Amino acid sequence: MNLDSYTCELCILQRSETAAHLFFRCNFAKACWNSIGISFTPTRSILRIVKQIKQRFAKPFFMEIVILLMWSIWATRNDWMFNAADPLVQKCKAIFVSAFGLLKHRACPSLLQPMEDWLNAL
Repeated sequence: MNLDSYTCELCILQRSETAAHLFFRCNFAKACWNSIGISFTPTRSILRIVKQIKQRFAKPFFMEIVILLMWSIWATRNDWMFNAADPLVQKCKAIFVSAFGLLKHRACPSLLQPMEDWLNAL
């Protein structure tokens, strides 16, 4: 696909929109992670970042959180790109909270209460 630009549209850094940048290094993405209480040191490797999150956020449902927030960032980015909707951290968090709420319906019964407690603490 040939695009007019490959720079990140969500931040002012004018960096290439790689997966690592879009989901973890972009200032918008960092603010989204912070909004759900997750911090990490951005590195070049997505795998290393995910490992950091796993170590710092010792919950059995950490990967679900990683995937859902990445999806929320992507949805917010696309809404900005295709619908000119302002990319707001609060909107990204709302998408995440909604998706996480739906995920709870498919969770193991033993994880349901910890997931609800974590979500309510946001």
